[in-house]
Amino acid sequence: MKRWILSLALVGLAAVTARAAGPDLAAVAAGMDRGATFLLSTQGTSGAWMQHPAITALACMSVQKAPLGRTERGRVAVAKGLDFIVHFAQPDGSIWSQAEGDYPNYSTAICLLALHQAARPQDKPLMRAARDYLIGSQFKDVPGSDPAYGGIGYGKSKRPDLSNTQWALEAIYVTESMDRDTPAADPAKAKAANLCWERAIRFLSRCQNLKDSNDQTWVSTDADDRGGFVYRSGESKAGKIGKDGKPVADGTVTEEGETLRSYGSMTYAGMKSMLYAKLAADDPRVKAAQDWLSRHYTFDENPGMGAAGHYYYLHTAAKALAAAGQPTLTAGGKTHDWRADLAASLLARQRADGSWKNDNGRWMESLPELSTAYAVLALATIRDSGL
Repeated sequence: MKRWILSLALVGLAAVTARAAGPDLAAVAAGMDRGATFLLSTQGTSGAWMQHPAITALACMSVQKAPLGRTERGRVAVAKGLDFIVHFAQPDGSIWSQAEGDYPNYSTAICLLALHQAARPQDKPLMRAARDYLIGSQFKDVPGSDPAYGGIGYGKSKRPDLSNTQWALEAIYVTESMDRDTPAADPAKAKAANLCWERAIRFLSRCQNLKDSNDQTWVSTDADDRGGFVYRSGESKAGKIGKDGKPVADGTVTEEGETLRSYGSMTYAGMKSMLYAKLAADDPRVKAAQDWLSRHYTFDENPGMGAAGHYYYLHTAAKALAAAGQPTLTAGGKTHDWRADLAASLLARQRADGSWKNDNGRWMESLPELSTAYAVLALATIRDSGL
């Protein structure tokens, strides 16, 4: 139902001249299985991948989505991985390893997604607690004029950013039925979730290079940046333009007159999150994000970042474009079957052992367990998009 609503909401955002032929689904399934087989070969005896609950959650989702996940071997591996994850559930509802650093919201969101996908009855109390934790982590006790308002960060007191926020919003979105459609549904929690989305839209708007709806001084007036997103208000991983008009690699605004550069992974994250927040098709923010992505359409790199975060980008792109409900995307006057393009790009990068790995190690993507999970989940989204 949600995909149907989002599909209707975005009709007309891109010119569709013909029904997309679609990707080679047999090749997609085979690639997923090779990736899942690699992941099973790297699973530890504890059921974990990298002894990390979030990476284990990503791997569990990948294996379960692959055809291999329907076999006894796949089911046993996923069950062991999920059992590892639930041991990290904390009294406050978060699910994370304190030994791995200060990433409670990242880890909780990804673990909640895995538990929701697996739908084990025994995990429902943990899922409810994790959902409540994420909603409770949103910045709401700061003035509405504060650019942190509505965002979610590394912890309840850590500054918010779009990457943490988009993972948390996805987990909150896919578990909405827990507050609405079950015998234990709580009207107060449903109201809290609605307020969460209202606040989130304000935060998302302040991460977008769109002067009409962003009141921050760093917003770029460059037509090429218009509509794209940055990491957080006042910071872009793609760098900035100094007040002298020259590009600067350090993307943190420190002086008035500096502007931030948009980049691909955060723009797909921002668009996806706005769709989950149910912004209308003709909302200028959604249209502007779509326009930026059309101008920078590629799966060969993370636009604005090159190889850095490439698999995160591909994974987020797949989810955002599937949420848009469109089989094609128009860029440079040409209609692109994005599912076929993205599948081809991923399968061409798969290594002989079934894994994916980024030679650029930023954001841990040199770990094949992480990049492989991103890649398999992107392929699963292509397969399951229904377009």
